Amino acid sequence: MVAPVRPNSTPQQIRSAGFGKSAFTINWQERTATCPSGRTSRYWTVGLDNNGRDAIRIRFATTTCSPCPVRDQCTRSTQYGRQLTVRPQGQDALLERVRAEQTTKAWKERHAARAGVEGSIHQAVAVGGMRRTRCRGLAKTHLGHVLTATAVNLIRLDAWWTGTPLAQTRTSRLAALELAT
Repeated sequence: MVAPVRPNSTPQQIRSAGFGKSAFTINWQERTATCPSGRTSRYWTVGLDNNGRDAIRIRFATTTCSPCPVRDQCTRSTQYGRQLTVRPQGQDALLERVRAEQTTKAWKERHAARAGVEGSIHQAVAVGGMRRTRCRGLAKTHLGHVLTATAVNLIRLDAWWTGTPLAQTRTSRLAALELAT
């Protein structure tokens, strides 16, 4: 399945300023992390994140981060040291590899094919009501799906022959506000 993963949403990554997770060196065997200033983390806690998935919280001591001259590029907290939340080693490596891969042109072309398929499925659901069957039995349900697929193909052929433009993608209210500024 070709699906995008969520981007890194730390404040440092969003602002493109400061030290994101990639600036830290994680030593998985010793269960420590080293910050860009060369200081080592004090706490390594294995547990679950807010969604119930495996996560590791790496924290730097307040006494370590307080005197640091680049603290404002590392954390917004005024009371505590920096905290990193990472996935277990295998998941973390895979996540970073996929994030890097999804910026390539080849990945975007593969994902565009998925978007086309999803558009076809949406049209079949909207036009033919494919979420619910009108009949009982597998044979009649299959016939209904074949007829709906044929109807969608005819609708698309008609649109192509008559030059009807494709529907515009919906713009969310949040995106509309951003475009207005």
